[in-house]
Amino acid sequence: MTTSKQAIRSDLAKRLSEMDAVGQLLKSRGLLHCVAQDERLDGRTITVGAKPLVHFGSCSYLGLETDARLKASACEAILRYGTQFSSSRAYVSAPLYAEFEALFARLVGGHPLVVAPTTSLAHQSALPVLIGERDCVLYDANVHQSVQAVLPMLRMQGAACEMLPHNRLDLLEERARALSAHNDRIFYLCDGVYSMQGDIVDVSALRALLDRSPQLYAYVDDAHGVGWLGKNGAGAALHDQQLHERMVVVLGLAKAFASAGGVIICKSPDVARRIFTCGRTMMFSGPLQPAQLGAAIASANILLSDEIHGLQRDVLERIALFDSTAEKEGLHVEAPSVSPIRFIQVGREEPTLELAAQLQNAGYYTNVAMFPAVPHKRAGIRVMLNRHQAYEDIRGLVHEAAWRCRRLLGRPSAIESLHA
Repeated sequence: MTTSKQAIRSDLAKRLSEMDAVGQLLKSRGLLHCVAQDERLDGRTITVGAKPLVHFGSCSYLGLETDARLKASACEAILRYGTQFSSSRAYVSAPLYAEFEALFARLVGGHPLVVAPTTSLAHQSALPVLIGERDCVLYDANVHQSVQAVLPMLRMQGAACEMLPHNRLDLLEERARALSAHNDRIFYLCDGVYSMQGDIVDVSALRALLDRSPQLYAYVDDAHGVGWLGKNGAGAALHDQQLHERMVVVLGLAKAFASAGGVIICKSPDVARRIFTCGRTMMFSGPLQPAQLGAAIASANILLSDEIHGLQRDVLERIALFDSTAEKEGLHVEAPSVSPIRFIQVGREEPTLELAAQLQNAGYYTNVAMFPAVPHKRAGIRVMLNRHQAYEDIRGLVHEAAWRCRRLLGRPSAIESLHA
C-alpha cells in the first residue's frame, strides 16, 4: 500500500471515530437522531419528546413543502405514474423529467443541466468527470462535506488536493498562479451559501479572478442559495442567471425548492452530456421518483412566476427581524451575509450542548453544530429562518438565547466564551 493510500485511510478512520463520538454525545442529550411525533406537519412546529417546538432547524426557506399546489402535483404524479419509476436513467427516464428539465432550464437562464437524485450524488458524478490526473484541486476549508467526501476519489485519480483558509480569494489567486506551471487546470471548490455560518461567496470577485486566471475553474455547491436568493430563485452563484464559462454550479432541490434532487449547471452542453453519460451515480443510482418530480414541477412554476418576489421578501424580512432583535438583546450572532442561516457561536462544546437543551426546553428546536461540522472550540447553535415562522417566534427565540447565554456564560454575548 502506498503512503498516500495509507494516509487517506488513516484520515478517514480518524474522522469516522470522531464523528461517532460526537454523535453518541449529542444523542445522549436528546439533540441528535430525534424523530418528529406529529400526525400532521404545518412547517412551523414539530413535536419531539412529546413536546411541541417551534422549528428553527428546517432549510425549507420559502415554506413551500406545505403548499397545496406542490402536494396536489405530487399526488397527481403518483396517480399517473405510480409510486416509483424503477429504472436507471442510463436506460430510460420517467416521463416527467423532460417537463421538469425544461422548466428548470428557464429558471437558470437556459444553461445546460443534469439532474441528479441528490446534491451529494451530483458531486460524486460531476467532480470525477470534470477533474483529471493532471489537474489540481483547491478547496475552501468550509466547503460542504458532501463535496469534501469526493476528495479521496479525486486523489485516487491522481489529482493533488489542497485546502485553503475560508473565503480567502486572495490566497486562491496566489496559489492558482503558483500551481499553474505544473498543472493543466486548477479547480476551486466552494459553497455559494455556506451551510453553517450562512456567509455567501463573493461571486463578483470570483468571476473577476476567473477572468484573470485562464487555468482556474470554479465548482460551486449552492444548495442553500436556491429559492430565497437570485432571479427566479437561481441562487447566489447564478443570482443574475449568468454563468462564467469556467464555472460549474450545483443547485439543491431538497431545501427551499421543497422537493428532492440536485441539478448540475454547466456552460457547455458537451460537459453536461459527459457528466450525464459517464458520471457513476448517474449510471448506478436510482432516479427522482414521480412524486418528487411532480412537486419539483409545481415549485419551478411558482419560482418562475411573479409570486417569487413576495416569497423572497418574506424571508428577507425575517432575517432583518432576527438581526435587529439580536442586536437589541446583545446577542452576538455570526452574520457575515444576509442569509437565512444564523450561527450563535458559543465556543466550547459543553455550554453549547447546554444552551441547545435549554432552548429546546423553552420550546425552540435548533441545530447543534460541533466538530467536525465546525472547527474544535468553535461550536454553536445554527438557526434556520423560513416563512413558516411567525415574527413572535423569532423574537422569542432570540430573547431566550440571549438570556440563557448570559446565565450560562456570565457574559452579554455568547462569542466571548471563546476567551474563557
